[in-house]
Amino acid sequence: MIAVVPFYLEGDPSSATPPETTQAVAPLPSVAASALASADAGAPERGDAGPPPPKVFRVRSLTEDPTLQVVEGSVGKRTVIAALVSSGLLVRDAYRALHAFKGQKVFDKPHAGDSFVYAKRRIGGDLVAFEYIVPPFDVWQARLDEATHTLEAKKVVFTPEARRVTRAVLVGDDLKKSLLQAELDDDMLGMLDDALDGHAELVDMRPGARLRIVAEEERIEGVFARYSHVDAVEYTPANPKAKRVRVYRFDESGQVTRKRSHQFYDEHGRQPYKGGFRSPVPLGRITSRFNPRRMHPVLRVIMPHNGVDFAAPPGTPIYATSSGVVRSAAMAGPNGNMVQVAHSNGLVSAYCHLSRFAAGLRPGAHVEARQLVGYVGTTGRSTGPHLHFAIKRGETFLDPLSLRLDGMKTLGAEYRDAFDKARTELDRTLDGILLPDAPESASAASSDDIIYDELPDSGAPDAEVGDAGASAATAAAVH
Repeated sequence: MIAVVPFYLEGDPSSATPPETTQAVAPLPSVAASALASADAGAPERGDAGPPPPKVFRVRSLTEDPTLQVVEGSVGKRTVIAALVSSGLLVRDAYRALHAFKGQKVFDKPHAGDSFVYAKRRIGGDLVAFEYIVPPFDVWQARLDEATHTLEAKKVVFTPEARRVTRAVLVGDDLKKSLLQAELDDDMLGMLDDALDGHAELVDMRPGARLRIVAEEERIEGVFARYSHVDAVEYTPANPKAKRVRVYRFDESGQVTRKRSHQFYDEHGRQPYKGGFRSPVPLGRITSRFNPRRMHPVLRVIMPHNGVDFAAPPGTPIYATSSGVVRSAAMAGPNGNMVQVAHSNGLVSAYCHLSRFAAGLRPGAHVEARQLVGYVGTTGRSTGPHLHFAIKRGETFLDPLSLRLDGMKTLGAEYRDAFDKARTELDRTLDGILLPDAPESASAASSDDIIYDELPDSGAPDAEVGDAGASAATAAAVH
């Protein structure tokens, strides 16, 4: 049985937590239950999940009291005090409401999308209840204690209702847009990247590829809150000759945790090792591969391409491929804004043409795998926004795509029966998801597309990766 505990959505604005409301935890159905179908998936409904969690008190419910007036509003670009007073709340009560939440930083720097609801007496205008909402579900409440005539403050804790959902996705030119069309949000993109990591790469998905997804969503008071995790994914490449991939979420301890990485096994019970090299741009399309003897398409001379180019829109986040220490983060001549990271295994990774660096990134700083290092740009000798990603050991450039250092491990024999049972149930759910037909014109995009790192009128060979990375004269060119 999976247990659900009260949670805060990411981004809790304060370390100081006022008293909380609590609710009984609603039990979830077992992993073996069939899936709740999406509108277009056609899978059977999940078994009875029991009664939904009880609703918590919301200030809007006081509209039924004829002695009270309920007012709703948004903060906009004002202070919270200004927004409350302009909505008709007495100045003294506006300050009383905020004073009840003393220490909550959320009120110091409100966002334009924050909103509020309060109830005041129709006679006299005194404040009875106040609620402040930070979308989507961070809610603070203050209610009048009739005995003490003070406002008692608390942060509301909702118990999410969990439901299994299934989705089918036809990949178009933009994977993110394709997911949105299938009613999947941005968080699902990262979950898919983690689920398929080591089994398939998002960067290799081409128009016409198809996905089947079994996931669990959380709803609060009947409203979608977030996807909590993915249970299984099927990836069918656009190329009909390519092999279909299925992965399944499974934990050897028998417990379902909220860790997102390294919990997915293929149908043979194999899982990628932890700590492998990761794609620096999860959504970037490879447009030019490593080729030490590349014939320049314009100059018609041998000009090595010492890395891999990822095409992505300007401002796309770039992440460290593995943990290490920042060697340089500076303008580096033809490489533009470049970050170099030295790794413990003697490798140095370089990220070139960045529009800007991650805040606080400095030489000597330690970075973790998939930590933000900068943003896609077109600085230096570049004809379009992309990331040039290079790997070097000593004086030798290596093909970044050859660094399959993550490896695979096989699930222990003592867990195979449990895994096979879970996989069989998930296979049944995946098979029940209706896949959209792949368009006849869909085909895998060419892997030989090129973004030129050198301008056509420049035939000068580039220098090599250096340690300083600080000026055009001494900088490391890695192309």
